[in-house]
Order: sequence, then structure tokens, then C-alpha cells
Amino acid sequence: MKISIVIPVYNSHEYLRECVGSITGQTFRDVEVLLVDDGSTDNSGAICDELAKEDSRVTTIHKENGGTSSARNEGIACVTGDYLTFCDNDDFLRDDECLLRVAAYLEKHPVDVLMHDNCTYDDPIKAIVPPRETHLADKVAELGKGNAILSIISHGVIARAVWDKVVRTSLVRDNGIVFPEGMRNEDTDWSASVLEYAQSVGWVDDPYYCYRKGHTYAQTAKPVTRAMTDDLAIIIRKHMATIDTLGLAGADAQAIRAYLAYPFIVWMGQTSSIGACRKDDKISFEMSEIAPSIFAAHEDPSVAKAALAYRFLGFWGTAKLLGIAFQQRQKAAGRHK
Repeated sequence: MKISIVIPVYNSHEYLRECVGSITGQTFRDVEVLLVDDGSTDNSGAICDELAKEDSRVTTIHKENGGTSSARNEGIACVTGDYLTFCDNDDFLRDDECLLRVAAYLEKHPVDVLMHDNCTYDDPIKAIVPPRETHLADKVAELGKGNAILSIISHGVIARAVWDKVVRTSLVRDNGIVFPEGMRNEDTDWSASVLEYAQSVGWVDDPYYCYRKGHTYAQTAKPVTRAMTDDLAIIIRKHMATIDTLGLAGADAQAIRAYLAYPFIVWMGQTSSIGACRKDDKISFEMSEIAPSIFAAHEDPSVAKAALAYRFLGFWGTAKLLGIAFQQRQKAAGRHK
């Protein structure tokens, strides 16, 4: 079994060697690293070439800058592994036996999608902050796809990020699953697609991926724009329609709606915060029409309060409340910078 890891690279010379070294140093050797240099303007591209010379399992692809989605799509097209996953160019794997444990699970349970949690690496204090422990692997292994996803969601550990999923390569290619280019929330879209097309999912109680926070190159929160919220609305409506297109039913359909519940309340809060969630707005009205089925399916603890508010305040009242909460959160974040 070969595992391919796609790493989009852009101006990350400070962390790139640590990132790649955490993968090539794994005791599991049948790994492929695809470094997609997305038009870096520092010496990241040169470092990629050096890393490829040092280890034959590393391949460098140079391209004009096109964004993370474009770089990931380029990497996926070149993957030769049985399974693929992703790593951001400033993150790393926690220890040198991570992929050995992943491969052992997949040998025993050859699922289409294997999910896991992640640690946070606090860059200023140089410390790994683990998440709370999970004990889900055995339970999830006994469940069909829909109920397995619902179990993961109900425990509050589902993520939209793509680096917490190891996915069968043929699933991605056979179903033409790509990242939408020129849009935000691309991880939400791609992850939804793999969960829709997958026939089986698994979970490992192993938060081996370390997400780096607090460094100067980290992506900072950008002001919310109408284009951003419209992108998220497009993604949510797309996958609500896909449920019907693929004929998903029962727990499989409920799982996708439950997965979309958190992005849905994010859309409500962000759109309301910029005054764009209005009854005379076409997109807002369309989103209000799918709200009942979204909230009826929710299993995510982070959606519980919004679902309760929806019962008493309806769509427009809940959107207003979420908009206020989002504005307060943004102000608090600004004070702590």
C-alpha cells in the first residue's frame, strides 16, 4: 500500500524542511510526497528541488500561482498511491510512526475514507496542544457509512479540513472530485464530495497531524465579503442537491445534511454580520428554504444552540442573533492580536 501526500507550497521556506522531513522520516516507507510549488516568490521552490534530490519519494511540481485549490488539483493528478491525503506546507506529523498506524488500520479495515483529529502546534511557545481524547475507532468500524459519519459528527470531531482525511485515490479519480478554483471554503466542498461518494468510512483515535498556529506566515482572518458568503451558499446548496442526484437516503442522506449544518450556521452569521441576510435577497431566501432540513438533521454539538434558537426565532431571527455573535467574536479576536 502506498500513501501519497500532496503539499501545496507557497512562500514557506522557514517551515518546509520540517514539514517534509516529518513525512519522509516515517518508519512507514511506502509514501509519496508531491510538492506543488505554486509560484513561490521566496526560495521555497529551490528548497522543493533540493528535497526531491535528497529523497526519490519526493516529487516537485512547479506552476504559476493559482491558489491552494489549483495546487492541490495539480498534485492529485500526479498521485500514484493507493490512498492520498494532504499536508499544509507549515504543518507536520507528530511522530515517526503515524503513517505506520494509518497503514495498519487500512490493511485491517480498507475503507474509502479514514478520518482523524489533529493537534495544534502553538508556534510562539513551541508546544503541541493535543485535542481531547476520542474512543471512537471500534464503534465507527462497526457502522455503515451514514451512521459512522453521524457518530463522528455527534462527538464534535468532524472537520471540514482535508488534511484530516486519508482517501482512496480511485474514489477521487473515478468520481471526478476536484477542488473548486477561485472560491473560498474549498475544503468544505471537497470533503463533502468524498463523503457523498464513499461507500465506507473509518476513524482512528490518533490526532497525529499538527496544525501550526501563531506564526507570521499563518493565514489571518480576512474581512467577510459578500463574495465569500455567496461561495459558501453555493457549496451548501450544491451538496443539498447532490443528496437527491446520487439518490442518498436514510442515514447516508442525514449524514451529509448534518455535515453541512455547521457551514450553514457560519453562512447565516457571516451574511447577517454584513447586512446581506435579508428577506428581499434571493440567495438568503433560498437558504431559508433549506434551513428546516438542515436543522432537523443536525448532530453537531457546535450547532445545538443555533438549532434551539431556530425553533423559537425562526430563520431570520436566528440569522440576526448569529450575526451579532459573529461580530462580537471578530471584535474579541481583534483585541487579542
